[in-house]
Amino acid sequence: ATSSARNMALLDVYERVVQLLESLASSEPDSEGCRAVSERLTHGDIGKRVGCSREMISRLMKDLVSGGYVRVASGHRIVLLKNLPGKW
Repeated sequence: ATSSARNMALLDVYERVVQLLESLASSEPDSEGCRAVSERLTHGDIGKRVGCSREMISRLMKDLVSGGYVRVASGHRIVLLKNLPGKW
């Protein structure tokens, strides 16, 4: 609980999303260098976990997809294609 409160106070929304995705992604990349997030997450689910709106997550994810950092596969499976940028 303390770590969660500290993150809410000190990290911006993007940094909290990156931290969540990195923590849920597999530690070992596949043969193409991609790492899959183990859970199926909707934008609403991510928003609840990081303390922001679904709309904000949708904007962030759209930017990450268009930048080639993330792919959303069928069934809300998120795949990290490369390391996420430090700032948004």
